[in-house]
Amino acid sequence: MDVVTALRQQRMNPFRWYAVALCILCGAIDGLDLLLVAYALPHLPDGFASGGQKGLLISLAFIGYGIGSALIAPMADRIGRKNLVVLGLVFASVVLGITAFAPNVEVMMVTRLLTGLAVGTMLPLVHILGDEYSSQNRRSLSVGIITLGVPIGSLLGGLASLFIISSFDGAWQALFVFGATLSGLTAVVVWLTLPESPVFLANRGSAGDDIKIAAIARRLRLVGVDPSMKPAPEFSPHADDESESSRDAKVGVLSPRYRVRSLLIWGGYTFGILGYYFINSWTPQLITTATDSAATGALVTTVISIGAITGGVLFTLMTLRVIPTKLCWMALGVAVVAQVTFAMTLSGGVAYVAAFILGMGIQAGLSAYMTSATRLYPPTIRARGLGLMGGISRVGSITAPLLVGALLSVVTAEVMYLAASVTVFIAGASAFGLWANTKHEFDEPVVPDHESINETDGSPSSLTRS
Repeated sequence: MDVVTALRQQRMNPFRWYAVALCILCGAIDGLDLLLVAYALPHLPDGFASGGQKGLLISLAFIGYGIGSALIAPMADRIGRKNLVVLGLVFASVVLGITAFAPNVEVMMVTRLLTGLAVGTMLPLVHILGDEYSSQNRRSLSVGIITLGVPIGSLLGGLASLFIISSFDGAWQALFVFGATLSGLTAVVVWLTLPESPVFLANRGSAGDDIKIAAIARRLRLVGVDPSMKPAPEFSPHADDESESSRDAKVGVLSPRYRVRSLLIWGGYTFGILGYYFINSWTPQLITTATDSAATGALVTTVISIGAITGGVLFTLMTLRVIPTKLCWMALGVAVVAQVTFAMTLSGGVAYVAAFILGMGIQAGLSAYMTSATRLYPPTIRARGLGLMGGISRVGSITAPLLVGALLSVVTAEVMYLAASVTVFIAGASAFGLWANTKHEFDEPVVPDHESINETDGSPSSLTRS
C-alpha cells in the first residue's frame, strides 16, 4: 500500500504522537513570539514610544502575520512543510534577538513586522504537519490539540514577564532574549528529530523521495508500505470523477471543486477572528468603563480566557465522535447566545457564566475551522488553502481594535457586544454552510486506536462516524 493509506489506517504510535507534540510546541512558540511585545510595553522607558506607536507595535505583528500566512506559507506545497517551519523558527529567533537591542521604536516596528511574518509562515504549517502525521480517526483530535498552542504560548509569555523582567531589574530586553533562545532551540529540535511530512513527499514524487519515504515508514513503524506507490486522492472519497478531481487539485483553491468551501472557510474564519479579537482586546476596557470597576474588567477577561482553554480541550475530545464542521456551527451558535446574554448583563453571576460559555464557544469554533480546513483540501494545495485562510483572517485581528477605538466615545459597551455578536453569527452561519456542503467528505472509515492492524496488509476493519 502507499504511505498515505498506511498513515491513515494504521494506529498512532509514540513517535507519531511526538510529532504532534512538537507541532504543539511550535504553536506555543508562535503565540509567545507574536504576543511577547504586549508584556514588554509597560516596561519600555519613558519617551521610547508614544501611545499610538505602542498600538502600532502590536498591529504591525498582525500585518506581518497576514503577509507570511498568505504569501509565504503556501510555498510549503513546493518546498516542504518541515523546511519552512524550521526557516521560520530560525528567522524568528534572529529577529527577536535584534528586537532586544532595538535602539528606538522605529527599529522595533520593523522587527515586529518581521516577527509576524515568521509566525504567519509557521502557524498554518504546524497544523498541516499534525494532520499529516495522524491516523484517520485522530486527525481532528491532533489538529484540535495543536490549536491550543497559541493560548499556551500567550500564557507562557505572561509567566515569563513576571519572572524574567523582575529577575533583570525591569529590563524588557530580557523577554526578547528569552523568546529568541526558545525559538532557536525549538528550530534545532525540529530539524534534528522531525522528518518531512510523508504525505507531502508522496504527493510530490520527486527523485529520491522513495528512499526518504521508506526511511520515514520504518521510523514510524508502518507495515506493508510500497514507497513508490502513488497515493489515492484521500480528500474526496465520494468524488464522482476522480480524474476531474485530480485536475482541479492542480488548478487551485478557487477552482470549481474548492471554490465554495474556500469562500466559506475564509469568510467564516475572518468574521470569527473579528469577534474573537474584539472580545480579547477590548473586554477589560469596556467592562471597566461600564461598571466603573477595573477589578470587574480584569475578572471577566480572566473568566473568558479560562472558558477558551476549556472550550479548546472539550473540542478536541468531541472530535472523536462528531465531525469538526458540525462542531463548528454548534459551538459558534452557543457563543452567539452567550454573547447576547453577556451584553444584556455585563456584571454579576449571569454575566460571569455567559462570559465563560462565550470564551468556550468561540475558541471551540475557531479550532473547528482550522481542523476542518486541514481536511478539506488535498495535500497539493493544503498549505495554500490554510495560508490564505490565515492571511485573510488577519483583516479581523487588525480591524477589530481600530474599529472599536473609533466608536469607543459614541457607542455603549452593550451595543458593541450586541453588534459583535452579529459577526460571530455570520461565522456560525458560514460554518453551517460548510457543514452542509462538505459533510459527505467526512463520512469515511475510521479505526479506533485499540483495534489491531493486520501486520500483513495493514488493513483494519471498517467503522463509520456520522
